[in-house]
Amino acid sequence: MRPSINLSPSGALRQERRFQLISQNLSNVQTAGYKKDVPVFSTLFSQALEHSGGEKQEISVVSFQQGNIEKTGNGLDLAIEGEGFFKVMTPNGIRYTRAGHFKLDREQRLIQADGFPVLGQRGEIRLSGKEMVVEKDGKIKLDGGEADRIALVTFADLTRLRKEGNGLFVSEIPEREKEVETPSIFQGYLEQSNVNSIEEMVKLIDALRTYESCLKVIQSRDELNGKVVNDLGRV
Repeated sequence: MRPSINLSPSGALRQERRFQLISQNLSNVQTAGYKKDVPVFSTLFSQALEHSGGEKQEISVVSFQQGNIEKTGNGLDLAIEGEGFFKVMTPNGIRYTRAGHFKLDREQRLIQADGFPVLGQRGEIRLSGKEMVVEKDGKIKLDGGEADRIALVTFADLTRLRKEGNGLFVSEIPEREKEVETPSIFQGYLEQSNVNSIEEMVKLIDALRTYESCLKVIQSRDELNGKVVNDLGRV
């Protein structure tokens, strides 16, 4: 009976976590390059279930579904269509992002929102020319001459990428990155968040209703236990 007793509290906790993930997704609807989190529930085997008292393990995974690509007209904005990530150098090492809202710093380096340099095949990308053109394959041309190429990489197993905040991902196996064979980069465009606000609102309502149902079950069980205790006391 112990596993069944714990199902309602566990269900309530899972819905609370689900609510948090959905709320986080909704708050990033307008964040360029944002990838939504999707809750995943996995049931333990019966042996583990007995030891854990009926608990279920809950994890969330990142959905790398393509976001809409919208024109901005800003020549430093870059959008990736299909697979791939931009590489940026941070104080903690190389990180990866789909957010292509870039700008230039005082040293004419191409940097992302937090000021981290964007990497090309030759290292940090520096743009000292008057006219910059980024071709679809990532080739950067300054005043007509080739200056560098965007280092666009991907991974065989995207589940090994972990969010680190501000649109950055860190790889659990850095050496497993590989160059994208057929890059597709659009200059003057940005990939938008892949969060569908209507879909997330429906999920949010469902999570709240399920949470309320779990609480009602818990309350009913407590009332029943109270009656059992009182009736046994009179006997």
